[in-house]
Amino acid sequence: MLEARALRKTFASTVALDGVSLEIGAGEIVAITGPSGSGKSTLLHCLAGIIRPESGEVLFDGKRIDTLDETQRTNLRRQSFGVVFQFGQLVPELTAAENVALPLLFDRHGRQESLNTARSWLERLNAAECGEQRPGTLSGGQTQRVAMARALVTGPRVVFADEPTGALDSLAGEQLMDELTRTARADGITLVIVTHDNRVAAYADRELVLRDGELAAEVAA
Repeated sequence: MLEARALRKTFASTVALDGVSLEIGAGEIVAITGPSGSGKSTLLHCLAGIIRPESGEVLFDGKRIDTLDETQRTNLRRQSFGVVFQFGQLVPELTAAENVALPLLFDRHGRQESLNTARSWLERLNAAECGEQRPGTLSGGQTQRVAMARALVTGPRVVFADEPTGALDSLAGEQLMDELTRTARADGITLVIVTHDNRVAAYADRELVLRDGELAAEVAA
């Protein structure tokens, strides 16, 4: 479903990715691990179409996405991909339910329909009580559940999670990963997780280890 071929990306004089190639199957849960600065987040952002590699190819369902323009890549993320970042990145002026509904509203779904779908996802992820709260009143775990609901609300085929438990304590992190992986397996969603935490990587079917911008090892669960 998702493939990278010889990806290379640099930032100034720093090589973030140096010829990384990989394949990820439909419904697979994959953890991308490695030390700080190894290129984990850069790889995820290339796979998700957030940034473009300088060379190499990224393919989704056999079609290149790295050659798409910004609008096309934004539409792809809106329709087929979901993204969860470390700190949630919620809009502070909106309630949790409104934050979750945003992707649907951007696709011109009706407001009430979008909010109803958002609330059903919050309930599914054990965050129903957060619906009318604003982000500033939420705990770290609640914030990440809301962000996860926002990533899932459109029914994506792939969810990318960039250090989703990095700002959480161990218990909240375990609860989040339980919910995220359970939902992915139940709905057949491909899940790509960047993490430095071995406990998070243990949830995956396969672990890809990056070092110095290169794929150094592949470990099956």
